[in-house]
Amino acid sequence: MVRKCKALANVKAKAGLAAALAVAGLLSGCSVSSGLCDAFGPSKHASLEIPQDASVEEVFACIDQEITADADPRSLFEKGYAVRDPDAGVLETKHYSTPNVSGFHLRAEVSKKTFRLDLSLRGAGAYCTDLGVDNEMSKLKAGVSRCLQP
Repeated sequence: MVRKCKALANVKAKAGLAAALAVAGLLSGCSVSSGLCDAFGPSKHASLEIPQDASVEEVFACIDQEITADADPRSLFEKGYAVRDPDAGVLETKHYSTPNVSGFHLRAEVSKKTFRLDLSLRGAGAYCTDLGVDNEMSKLKAGVSRCLQP
């Protein structure tokens, strides 16, 4: 009888430990999933050629125009920049490097040596849903290309 009680107590302790680990896993799941979303979430990368006579500021102006062209106040594109460095050829929206922020986040790099514009667009919503990154990147590329044409 004593053996049965000890065995029953041992099973209850293991069940309690398993339940505690499950609860801890669920609670930490939010931080793990947001980290995974930032690392592997919806994103798109593209490159396009720019005219040899286009300045970095002209390229940035075209990007500005395309981002703000959407008159919809519910637009998911950020309107401010964390980095706007014409000397380095880098443009980055406010929350591009910030984890777990909904909306479209853009990084653009202009290379005057290769006459290329490299675009990186992230677009995750709640629970890492894709906000339509492929479509937005297509629109952005087409708009910037159109803007840079002589």
